Amino acid sequence: MRILLVGDYPRDPRLGSTKVFLKLQEEFRALGHECDVLLADDLGPYPQHRLLRWAVEPVAALAAVRRAFRDRGVYDVVDVASAEGLWIGALRRAGLLNGAAVISRSNGIEHLNYQRMLDDHDDGLARKPWTRRWFYPAVRLSQVAGAARAADRLILLNDADRAFVRSKRWKPDDQIDLVAHGVSSRFLADVPAPDHPRGRGILFCGTWDAMKGVQYLARAFSSLVDARLKGSRCANGSHDTDRSPDVARGFQPSDPLNLTVLGGGVPAAAILSAFSETARPHVTVVDRVSEEEVIAAYRSHDVMAFPSSYEGFGMVLLEAMSQRLPVVATPVGCATMLVRDGDTGLIVPPRNSDALAAALNRMLDDPALRASVAERAFQRVREMSWTRTARETLNVYGRALNGFAR
Repeated sequence: MRILLVGDYPRDPRLGSTKVFLKLQEEFRALGHECDVLLADDLGPYPQHRLLRWAVEPVAALAAVRRAFRDRGVYDVVDVASAEGLWIGALRRAGLLNGAAVISRSNGIEHLNYQRMLDDHDDGLARKPWTRRWFYPAVRLSQVAGAARAADRLILLNDADRAFVRSKRWKPDDQIDLVAHGVSSRFLADVPAPDHPRGRGILFCGTWDAMKGVQYLARAFSSLVDARLKGSRCANGSHDTDRSPDVARGFQPSDPLNLTVLGGGVPAAAILSAFSETARPHVTVVDRVSEEEVIAAYRSHDVMAFPSSYEGFGMVLLEAMSQRLPVVATPVGCATMLVRDGDTGLIVPPRNSDALAAALNRMLDDPALRASVAERAFQRVREMSWTRTARETLNVYGRALNGFAR
């Protein structure tokens, strides 16, 4: 099978959406298929203004696909992300794509993420001016919906996104497929033992962005550090009656309390500014690193914080669970499928820094809980490899190709 993957993503394998395409390309080729990938640089560098690029992306993607067909030959499947597939799907339906099937891939329903942005505005975390409130829905969101309708099949990542698509009637149920992301097989084959030494504290892995719930993480961690200092003063004879038992329970003055922010994608100073002055010395900021270094971070920390208010999937959560790293997560993205509260992790409500702080404290305070959660989480995800993802995706392609005469 000849496969073309298309998405307006930077050519940086450290970024989640790009990583999906590059991992699929690697697995498809290992399984004996031909696969090419078109990313942002293939779609062209202009326009660079974000709003204008949204408007022209579907046209740019169509032009890039036509160049690929001309220069590299005909493909059996064009798998294209989000709005970029609008005119590619329309061309297929007009019988002008040489019989290739078109798959629309969502790495997160943008309509739901847009509602998250509005909620951030209402919560004082971001500002959404009137230009964004009409331009984005009228241009970008309408293109996303059109691309899903025009494609032969639609690949989604979680049940919440599927429920939204059903409610909007973009696709009948028999043309929607859920295909989860995976973990590289080499990391699943070399997972740390249950008694592997850790000790680096809390890990947050992802872009420092409001969607990831970073403001709530900063508040939660700052409250943990402040409570720790109060506990230290109490241990030294202070009679501080304001100490919060829900946050400070179990902490001793000698206990380490550290947070690593990995792959934030913004200057360290901007990240540190979100924390209280007392918490900043306990925060380590690490830039985006290779996949091997990310896996090493999963293996050396004690708990993963996943406080997102929306996710299409949340690959870092799956990866952390695969390396026996206990997780504290909000019920978004793959967490709704993988994390059972008290069993394979701890679940906290979105946008609730107090609940997040209490859950992180509980996990840090209870080694037996960490061990049991980590083991059950590992057992839950141990078969979720990129090879399995690729095979399931190939099955989707097969259904698409069988759905119309070629």
